[in-house]
Amino acid sequence: MILHAWLAAWLMVTGASVGAIAWQAIHRLTGGAWGDILAARWRTLRLLLPVAALAAVPLLIDAPHLFPWINEPVEASRDWYLDYAFLVWRTAGCFIAWAVAWRFVIRAPAASLIVWLFACGVFANDWIVSLTPAWRSSVMGLVVALGQLLLALAVALLMRARRESPDVSPTTHGDQGSLLFAASLGWAYLVGIDYLTAWMADLPSETIWYLPRTQTPWAALAVAAIVLQLVVPTVLLLSRTAKTRLPVLRTAAASVLLGQACHVAWMVMP
Repeated sequence: MILHAWLAAWLMVTGASVGAIAWQAIHRLTGGAWGDILAARWRTLRLLLPVAALAAVPLLIDAPHLFPWINEPVEASRDWYLDYAFLVWRTAGCFIAWAVAWRFVIRAPAASLIVWLFACGVFANDWIVSLTPAWRSSVMGLVVALGQLLLALAVALLMRARRESPDVSPTTHGDQGSLLFAASLGWAYLVGIDYLTAWMADLPSETIWYLPRTQTPWAALAVAAIVLQLVVPTVLLLSRTAKTRLPVLRTAAASVLLGQACHVAWMVMP
C-alpha cells in the first residue's frame, strides 16, 4: 500500500512538471496574455522534473512488489514488452524525452509537444496499464496527457508569483478559466468513453481492471474525481462573468487539483 501511495504521489509530481513543459509549448505556438502571466510559474514547475526522475528510483527498485508480471508468467504475445530491464530503460527514455522537449520548447514547440505526447503514451502504459497485465487501454495515454495538462494549469493558477500584476485583465482570467474548463471536459469525455466501451463489451480483460475500482470502497475515489474535476468546474466556470474572477478561478483550480489526485489514486491504489 505504501508503495502504491508513493506511485500515486510520483505520478502527480511528474504530471505537474511535464504538463508545464507542454503548456509552455502550447503558449509558444498560440501566444496570448493567458500564458504570459503563467510562464514564470511553469518554468518553476519544470524544475520538478529532475526530482521526479530521482523519485522513480525507489519504484524501480521495488518494481517486483508493484507489478505482478515481473514474478509471474504472462502471455507470450506480451513477453517481449513486460520485461523488468526493458521497463527501466523505457522509464529512463520517457524522462530523457521530456528533458529534450524542455530543451527545445522555445525553438521547436511543435516538436516538443509531439515528443511529450508520445512519451505520455509509453509512460501511461508502463506505470498504470501494466499494473493489470491482462488489461488493455488505447486511451490511457491521452487520459494521462490531459491529466498532466490539468495538473500544471491548476497548480500554476494556485501559485502566487513573486510580483502579482494588479492590472491583469478580467478577459485574461476568463481565457484561463475557459482552458481549465475545456481540459476538464476533455478528461471527463475520455474516461467516460473508456468506461462505456468496457461496460458495453463486458469482456474479462476489461472487467479485471474496473471491478476492483467500482465494486469496492475505492469507487468513492472515482465519484470524488468526477465531482471535483467535472461538476465543480462546470458550476464555477460555466458563467462567463464568474470565470473572470480570480477567487472563483482559483477555487476551480483547487477542485481540479484534488480531483486529479483522487483519479490518480483510484487508478493505482487498488
